[in-house]
Amino acid sequence: MTADLIAGAGTFVVAALGALVWYANRAGKNAASVKTSEAAKAEADATTLKAQAMAQAQADKPATAEAVLQRLRDGSA
Repeated sequence: MTADLIAGAGTFVVAALGALVWYANRAGKNAASVKTSEAAKAEADATTLKAQAMAQAQADKPATAEAVLQRLRDGSA
């Protein structure tokens, strides 16, 4: 009977450790997924800002070549 209790306790410990490993693995995968999503969002935001800036630059076309060069030097294009 004592051997049965020891075997049951051992089985419980192994199952609990297995569950902890599974949980840690899932948490790691979820964290990686969140980081990937945040990176994708940052890239999409940058692309959107660039497109907005390009559209605004097209709407605010400078009248002269000197104005174009000035905008390029200022970095506000």
